[in-house]
Formats: sequence, structure tokens, C-alpha cells
Amino acid sequence: MDYRAYILDDGGRIIGVHELDCADDEEAKQKAAQLLDGNDLEVWHRERRVARLKHHN
Repeated sequence: MDYRAYILDDGGRIIGVHELDCADDEEAKQKAAQLLDGNDLEVWHRERRVARLKHHN
């Protein structure tokens, strides 16, 4: 489905995006968690924010 994981900088601005092909919100969050690498991510399904994932130092 139409999921995206937006990569955020320290100020919360979008600096990149990953398109995700997922069946539901849970799968989208799991796939996005695998992409965490030094930046927070926001997972969106079309115009709806699903989750914000924090990176760990």
C-alpha cells in the first residue's frame, strides 16, 4: 500500500524518503524500524501519520 518513511534531520525537517510496500500499519512500522540509522523517521500512509520512530545514540 501507499506507505512512506520520511527521514528527519535534528530539526525535524525531511531529508529523505523511503517508499514502503506494506499490507498494514504494523508491517510499515516494522520495515521502517529496520531503516533507522542515525535519524528519526516518520511513517505515513498517504496523508495520515502512522508513527514517529526515534533513533538511538
